[in-house]
Amino acid sequence: MMPNIVSADRLLPKSAALTLKSVQSSESGWLLEARGPARARCPACRRVSFSRHSRYWRTLKDLPAHGANVTLKVQVNRWRCRNESCAVRFFTAPLGGVVGRYARETNRAGDLILLIGHAVGGLPGERLMSRLNIPTSDDTILRRLKHVTQEDAPAEPQVIGVDEWAWAKGQSFGTIVVDLKRSRVADLLPESSAESLAAWLKAHPGVMTISRDRHGRYAEGGREGAPEATQVADRFHLVRSLREAVEKELAVHRKELRISLSSHAAPPAKPDGEKQTNPVRVFSQVVARRREVMQQRHQEKLELFQRIHKMKAAGMRVSEISRQLCIHRKRIDQWIRLAELPERNRMQPHSGSVESFREYLRERWEQGCQHGHKLLAEIRQRGYTGCYSHLARFLSPWRQPRPEPEAEFASADAERKAEATIPPGARQISPKVAAALLSKTRPELTAKQAETVDILKNQCPDFAVMRKLSIGFRTILSRGKVATLHRWLDQARRTHIYSLGRFVRTVQQDIKAVESAVKEKWSNGPVEGQINRLKALKRQMYGRAGVELLRARVLPLPLLEIK
Repeated sequence: MMPNIVSADRLLPKSAALTLKSVQSSESGWLLEARGPARARCPACRRVSFSRHSRYWRTLKDLPAHGANVTLKVQVNRWRCRNESCAVRFFTAPLGGVVGRYARETNRAGDLILLIGHAVGGLPGERLMSRLNIPTSDDTILRRLKHVTQEDAPAEPQVIGVDEWAWAKGQSFGTIVVDLKRSRVADLLPESSAESLAAWLKAHPGVMTISRDRHGRYAEGGREGAPEATQVADRFHLVRSLREAVEKELAVHRKELRISLSSHAAPPAKPDGEKQTNPVRVFSQVVARRREVMQQRHQEKLELFQRIHKMKAAGMRVSEISRQLCIHRKRIDQWIRLAELPERNRMQPHSGSVESFREYLRERWEQGCQHGHKLLAEIRQRGYTGCYSHLARFLSPWRQPRPEPEAEFASADAERKAEATIPPGARQISPKVAAALLSKTRPELTAKQAETVDILKNQCPDFAVMRKLSIGFRTILSRGKVATLHRWLDQARRTHIYSLGRFVRTVQQDIKAVESAVKEKWSNGPVEGQINRLKALKRQMYGRAGVELLRARVLPLPLLEIK
């Protein structure tokens, strides 16, 4: 049962060094007066002294009570040391557990400032502290936060995860180090380089395991800074690398990614008595200009494609072509393996968009129903969630007068080229969507996705081979063995699929870390979570925080007791 009498233990900070003398209430708040201990120990000779030299008052801010300010006035004694052999003649005993040297608030009030500053930052912390009747400026909050982070270093980690984070997106990067055992940030480095990581590892020799992504600079930094540590490749990045390799390979087989699903419902037949809608042919300057721009862009891209093939046929190396044309060699590597210029990738239509009703709208258009509002009412009954303007923009190319045969241009736009080459009811699957379906097991697929996968397996033999290998690779990483991994690499190499061969060579270059990914339980998942937290902190401070403040807010605070 709670006592009804307010005692000194409930008003003063937890310390045997203070004795409450009086409590006064005024309009400005509460005033507590207390005195220090009646004896003190000399800091030099450790002899207890009862000889008081003088007294002085310290005025401190304390935690608020009942919404009012609390001021603590402490009478502190100066003491004489009576030990004649001691070099110290006068001293002041510290008020341990109550207040630090030169501080103007109690320790528990200072801990509250740290907690609020760590949670919300400077200006929000200043407003919150003012609301709590502990007025503190934002500069003071941030200064205290930086100071305590520099003094109290985190415990020495044994298992770390490293990854890069962006100072400015796509321009400059830093490195975050996470203690995977404790699931908290160990340090924040301003650079993303092998040298900075190696220097950090040399300063922390207790690290035994390093989990990292596929970046080579972190592998190099780990070997230089902690040569005895075990490096673990992140499983998520390995799976993503394989998926990207599969996507690049499927991009070469675009013609085999055109399917016709039997489950697509055909539009209802037009009743005999339905009124025939007259075709509407309106020439649109907007569509014409858009088509002209796309034709020019396609022609420029086609000329570049043909020029690269001519330069390659003349015996030039990829690096020479890249320097001469100022094009990244990744695009050149992709184009020299293709016989014709690839189509532009298009985003897969989501459920409820106008693109998902293309087959239905095409058949209704061919039946003569070309009134936009009537088509809008029909597809809304089938789940369309968009507006009329999106539908009108989609139907606009169909309303244009057809060009003369000699003026027909094979556009790079997938929509119009699909209409000219794909039979009715067929659909072009993008390489990205096909790669996503390829890596999913049968229970993870919907009925429509399973039908798509079966069609692609029949049309594209390489799709079936890569699907089996992708699912096998995911199984090995989750519950496989090192010997199974090596058998998988041999099997993937024997398929003679170009992109898979490149993936196998990349894995072989980092085989020790990949083997550790199969054997060890550590991954970079907690690191990605801490990076998301760091991004939120950066946005909260409008991107103006330096590495010192970011480090202070992302590192954990020491254990604080606000009592």
